[in-house]
Amino acid sequence: MISRVAEHCCWLSRYLERAENTARILEVNQTLLLDFYVPLEEQWQPVLIISGVHDYPGPYEAELVQAHMTWDNDNLCSIASSIAFARENARVVRETISAEMWSHLNHWNRWMQSQDAREVYMGDRHEFYNRIRRINQLFHGITDGTMAHEEPWEFLQLGKALERACQTARVLDVKYHTLLPNPEMAGTPVHNAHWVAILTSCSAYEPYHKLRRMADPEVAVPEFLLFHPTFPRSVRNCLYQVRRAAHAISGHPVSQPENEAERAIGGLVGWMQLVQIGDLLDAGLHEGITSIVNRIHEIGEAIYRTYFDIRVQIPGEWGFDPSI
Repeated sequence: MISRVAEHCCWLSRYLERAENTARILEVNQTLLLDFYVPLEEQWQPVLIISGVHDYPGPYEAELVQAHMTWDNDNLCSIASSIAFARENARVVRETISAEMWSHLNHWNRWMQSQDAREVYMGDRHEFYNRIRRINQLFHGITDGTMAHEEPWEFLQLGKALERACQTARVLDVKYHTLLPNPEMAGTPVHNAHWVAILTSCSAYEPYHKLRRMADPEVAVPEFLLFHPTFPRSVRNCLYQVRRAAHAISGHPVSQPENEAERAIGGLVGWMQLVQIGDLLDAGLHEGITSIVNRIHEIGEAIYRTYFDIRVQIPGEWGFDPSI
């Protein structure tokens, strides 16, 4: 499999996952603000920080931020941009993905550019964000059912899991940070609503209540989103999926990492298997999650160098004297 195809498959999956995550965060934030008072500085700026948008030029008003994160083609993290980038990556690898995958993605990219999409957005924001989430969910269902589970499919899984791990960590970090200055709010309806928003932003509200019944959300929620071994959006589970896909691609046993990407993945997975939530809380959850996010970025860079970087090595880098 050539590196160009592998990279486009990986980023196709990452962009669709990013669009779904952005839609969910925008919807959850809007719902929270309809039900509870939240200080102005905590309303929409955190949404931008989660998405990595640090150069937003306008005021942090609801409609302006939502429009920027939904429609602005100059914003590389907007929903419209993410779907367009996913479609472009799919176009490049049309011979690799199935016809159903291409048709589904092309249809929804055209829908995003239509007046109908704008009318749904203006008339029923909940329905609009639901449709965006379903684009990614249906795409992966179509992918699993119509595409051979070989190397291209594994790169799609790799990109999806890597994006999920990073997004879950960022949501928890930013949202948890807004709760720290208000310890006197512990146990109040507003405080509980923030915890519900954190879980819902990661599609974790129902699984959390089915799998965890602890009284203190300040411990139970971070533990669930970071360390739960089977919840599909927990950081640990996503990293398991990244490791599985990487080793399926290389053919190396999980116990024997052979390249830079596998070693980087194995290092973070091993660390998360040893550390406990109490250790992170004692040392500072923000610092711990920042370290996790940075290491996920390092994994992404290692994957690029291992599989996608097509620069030709000069002979001297191969370990022998080119003059001989």
